Amino acid sequence: MRVAYARVSTKEQNLQRQIAELKKFGAEKIFIEKGSGASIENRIVFQEALQFIQAKDIFIVEAIDRLGRNYNEIIETVHFLKEKEVNLIITSLPMMSEVIGHPLLDRFIKDLIIQILAMIAEQERMESKRRQAQGIKLAKEKGIYKGRGRIYRPDAEDKSYRRIYLAIVEDLKMGKRISDIARKRGVTRQTIYRIREDICVKPKKLTKKVHPKQTKT
Repeated sequence: MRVAYARVSTKEQNLQRQIAELKKFGAEKIFIEKGSGASIENRIVFQEALQFIQAKDIFIVEAIDRLGRNYNEIIETVHFLKEKEVNLIITSLPMMSEVIGHPLLDRFIKDLIIQILAMIAEQERMESKRRQAQGIKLAKEKGIYKGRGRIYRPDAEDKSYRRIYLAIVEDLKMGKRISDIARKRGVTRQTIYRIREDICVKPKKLTKKVHPKQTKT
């Protein structure tokens, strides 16, 4: 079966072109997700797609960055697909949908291409963040920067943000460590602190066990 995954980072972006491209490659079932650059663990629809595919299926994406937001995540997804015996097609790269010839050479070249593209994708993301930071700095200097609205909140328009927010609230109520929650949910510790302040959950204090004094007999 040919299974595809389409994704855009905001609701305003149009998915139709991307879906049309995936259908050209024979996609029979398309998983669609809209949301920001959360880690792949928090891309709920993406995780559903990975669980849905089976051995000998073909997994289709438009670009390498659909497989993860950085080099490690992309490589991790590719390894997962290999272990599950799922073939990968990247529609923007024709070579990734064609057999080169010798099976070992084919696998080597495709693995090399994926690693190079994953590195490029991460570099582009870092460069984008650098330019964004410069823009914010200039806006602050001009006194026109208002800051970014909170995306993780109970009334967020995007359901994935709401799910992550509610999961963080539950983690906080259970007394889990901030660093552990941030790592698990793919958000910054500052985000966790803000949510903790919003719901007024006090951090648990470590208490020393007091042993009863031994009485002399």
